Amino acid sequence: MAEILITLGIVGVVAALTIPGLMTAYKAHQLRSQFLKSYSTIQQVFRRMEADDISLSKESWVGNQLYKTFMQYLSGAHDCRAGYITGKVPVCYSYKNGNYITLDGKKNITNWYFDDGQILLQDGTLLLFENPSSEYGVNVWVSVDLNGWGKLPNKAGYDLFTFFFKDGELVTMGDKGTTFPADAYCRFDKAGVNNGMGCAYRAKTETDYFKNLVKEFK
Repeated sequence: MAEILITLGIVGVVAALTIPGLMTAYKAHQLRSQFLKSYSTIQQVFRRMEADDISLSKESWVGNQLYKTFMQYLSGAHDCRAGYITGKVPVCYSYKNGNYITLDGKKNITNWYFDDGQILLQDGTLLLFENPSSEYGVNVWVSVDLNGWGKLPNKAGYDLFTFFFKDGELVTMGDKGTTFPADAYCRFDKAGVNNGMGCAYRAKTETDYFKNLVKEFK
């Protein structure tokens, strides 16, 4: 009996040491897979639009026309409309439902970054569109909530990432020439307005980004 108890104790200690690490690795892998899948989906739609001779010039899109065109290329997608008129629909983002938050969790992300249309995909991913004003160069942004508005943390740089349509090409926000450069707007060690908005670049280029992210913000 004593030997059995000793063995069970050893197994318990090993489990206590290894299970948290395995859970962290699993969560990081899941987030990275969802991020890469979403990035690929958005890229494919823009390529199909281009193949259909639809203008990809940033000046061609006004208000919420981009997301309506975008939606035509997505099978089984749900139209969540614009953020300010959605109302209390759990799966869709709305000003009335709350705000996305910065990576450090201390500030709200400006809600007009996401108010020019939303599309809910069949797998629960939420796409959010924005055509910024001339103050930001009249560029088009497409953000993705990897697990949808109904699931937390709804945090920039964690489950919310933004892509930047620049010079006919979709790039990750945080890349050179985008509104929120990663070195200033994707910091684990810094609080600030819009912190996390530049993390898509790091998520794409750094293999261990999600692993480090999950460890930092357990």
